[in-house]
Amino acid sequence: MLTGETERRFDVEPLPPFASPETALARVLDAFQPATRETVLAVAPRRRIKDGGNWVDWRADVAPYMDEPMELVTSRRFDSIALVGPARCSKSEALVMNPVAHAILANPRQVAVFSASRDTARRWSDGALSDLIAHSPELAERLGKRQGDDNQFSKRFRGGCRLAVAYPVKTQLMQVSYDLVIGTDYDAFPEDVEGDGEAFPLMRKRTEAAGSRAMTIIESSPRFPILDETWQPKTPHEAPPCGGIVGVYNSGTRGRLYWTCPDCGELFEPRFDRLRYPDEGTPADRGAAAEMACPECGVCLPHKLKRALNAGAVWLHEDADGSLVRIHELKRAVDTVSFWIPGPAAALAPWSRLVSRYLEAEAAFAATQEETGLKTVVNVELGLPYLPRGGLSGVSLEETTLRNAATDHRWQVCPEGTAFVTVAVDVQKGYFSVQVEAWRHNLERVLIDRYDLVTPPPTAPRHAARRLDPARYAEDWAVLDAIGGRVYPVQGQSHGLAPVAVMIDCGGEAGVTSRAYSYWRRMQMRAPNQYHLVRGASQKNAPRIRIAAPESSAKGKRHAARDVQIIWLNGDTLKGEVAAALSREDDGDRKLHLPRFAPPQIFAEYAAERLTKDGWRKRPGVQRNEALDLSVYALAGAIAIGAEKIAEAAKVPAWAAIGPENVMARPLGKAEGRSDPETPDQTDPTPAPRKRSRVRRPKKRW
Repeated sequence: MLTGETERRFDVEPLPPFASPETALARVLDAFQPATRETVLAVAPRRRIKDGGNWVDWRADVAPYMDEPMELVTSRRFDSIALVGPARCSKSEALVMNPVAHAILANPRQVAVFSASRDTARRWSDGALSDLIAHSPELAERLGKRQGDDNQFSKRFRGGCRLAVAYPVKTQLMQVSYDLVIGTDYDAFPEDVEGDGEAFPLMRKRTEAAGSRAMTIIESSPRFPILDETWQPKTPHEAPPCGGIVGVYNSGTRGRLYWTCPDCGELFEPRFDRLRYPDEGTPADRGAAAEMACPECGVCLPHKLKRALNAGAVWLHEDADGSLVRIHELKRAVDTVSFWIPGPAAALAPWSRLVSRYLEAEAAFAATQEETGLKTVVNVELGLPYLPRGGLSGVSLEETTLRNAATDHRWQVCPEGTAFVTVAVDVQKGYFSVQVEAWRHNLERVLIDRYDLVTPPPTAPRHAARRLDPARYAEDWAVLDAIGGRVYPVQGQSHGLAPVAVMIDCGGEAGVTSRAYSYWRRMQMRAPNQYHLVRGASQKNAPRIRIAAPESSAKGKRHAARDVQIIWLNGDTLKGEVAAALSREDDGDRKLHLPRFAPPQIFAEYAAERLTKDGWRKRPGVQRNEALDLSVYALAGAIAIGAEKIAEAAKVPAWAAIGPENVMARPLGKAEGRSDPETPDQTDPTPAPRKRSRVRRPKKRW
C-alpha cells in the first residue's frame, strides 16, 4: 500500500504523447533531399535583408556587380574567392550571408564563418546572424529545435547544414574539416595565427577533404600599407605590394570592374582618381558636384547614371598573356578567383560622401600631420591600400639623400626666428643620448645639438671607476639635471633659449622604468612642467599621443605610480611624420633640417629604419637609431605642450614668444658664447647649471 509521501513522490506530469509516424517522417525528409544545382545567386532572394528599418526580400539589382562572385561560390574550378572592396558595397551580404543561406536551403554542408576575434564572432552571431535567421521564414523554419541546435558558436539546421561561428586561433584551424569556410573582414585577422602563419592558407587547408566541392571565401577592405612607394604595376590589374587580402588578390585572377561609357562605348575602371569636382568651396559643396570622367573620351558622367552603369558592368580578369578576359574565357591556371571593387562603384556610397570625407581627411592631415583619419578614408571609403605620407625609409630616408640635403644651419646655435627649444633623452645601456631641436611657430625645426652622457655624476657611487648605468643607479640620473638649464644662443641676438621641455624615455632594460619615475617626481619639485616622461604605446591603432598614468586605477588594485604622468606615443605614426618632415624638399611648415655640421652618425641613425607591414623596423645590421627616436620624442613633447595650436592661437604663449621677452630667454654672458659666432662651435661642453629664476612654465596638459 502506498503512503501519502510515496504518492506525492510519483505525482509528476504525464509524458507527452508519441508523435505520429507521419510527423516524424516529415521532420527528417529534408535530410534525404539531394543537394540542388541552384547557385547562390538563385537562392539568395529566399532570404531577407534589412533595408531602412524594414526587412525585405534580398534583391540582386541593388549591387549587380556581386552576381559573378556569388555564382562562383559553387565553382568546381576554383577553390577560393578573395574580394577587396570598400564599405557599403554589399560584399558581406553577397559573400557571407548569401552563401550561408545557400548552404542551409539548397546545398546542406559543413560551414564555418570566421571573424577577427572571439568577441567579434560573438557579436556577429548574436546580431547579424540571429537577425538573418529570425526574419527569414525559410531559414527560421530550418533551424533545429533540439537542445544544442541553436548555440552562440554553433547552429544545426534541418537538412544537414551545420554552421560553426569561429575565430582565427590554432584550436579552430586544426583537426576539423569543412566544405565551406568564410572569413569576414579578413584584414582585421591576426597576421600570424599563433606561429602558424597567415589565416587564409590555414582556412583553405580545412576544406581539402571536400575535394572539388571545397570553397574558401575571404572579403575585406584593405588595411595594410603599401610597402614600396616606387612600385609600378607590371600588368594591367596588379595591386601594390601589401599584406593581407591585397596579397591574396595578387595571387588570384585579379578581376577588376569595368563600366561602359554611354558616350563613346568604351570600357573603363570607375576609379576615385577619375572623379572630377570643383577646386573651391566646402568639402560638402565640392562633393555634391562630383562627376565621373571617362578616360577615353573625357565626358563627365553624373552620379544619377551610377545605377545604370553598375547594371551593365563587367568583370575582366588577367589571362596568362596579360590580356583582359571574362572569367569563362580565362585560361591561366590559378586556384583563387579574386575581385576588386572600386569605391565609386559601391552601390550604397554616393560620390558626394566619398569626395567630402576624403577632402575633410586631407584638411585634417594638413593641419595636424595625423594620418589615421586619412588612412581610414582611403581604406574604408575608397577601398584602396594606403601609402604613408612619410614615405618609406628605404627610399626617402636614405643616408646619402639626407647628407646631400644637409643645410648650413649653425651647430649649437638657434636659427633666427626660433620660438622654443626642446631636448629629448633616450636611455641606453651605459649612456644617455641627448638631442636638442629648435622650433618655429609653424613647427619647422632644426637639429642643433646631439651628445651622449657616459660618465656618472660626482655624487654617484664609484663614479670614477665605472660607466654610467641608468638601470642600476638612481644616482646616475642626476647627470640630466643640467640639461634643463643649458642655454643655446639665438643667431644674431644677445640672448639664448633654455629648453621649454625635456622629454625622457622611460622604457628599456629592467630597472629603467622605476628609476625614471623617481627622477620625474624629483624634477617636478625643482622644475615643474619642464621634464616629461615618454613611452611607446603597444597598440597599433593608438592615438599619436595620450597623456596618462602608467597604470590605470580601473584595474581594481593599488598602483604605486598613479601619480606619474607619461606621454604615451604611437611610434609608427610619429616616425611617419618625422620621415615626411625630413623628405620635404622646401623650407616651411613642419620641415626638419639636419645641419652639415652635425655628427656624421646622425644621418645614418635617421635612415636606420624602414617601414614594413609590421610598422617601422630597423634595417638588417643596424645598431643605432637614436636620432630617429629622439626626434619622435621631441615631436610628441611639442604636441603635448600645445605647440601645434600656436599658429591658430590669438595670443602666442609666453614660452613661444620670439625675442628676449620669451620666458625661457636668458641674456648671453661671456661664458655662454658670442651672440653671433663667426663659425659654428664644434665642441660639446656641458656647461654648469645656471641659477634658475622663477618663470612661468607651460601649464600641464593633463
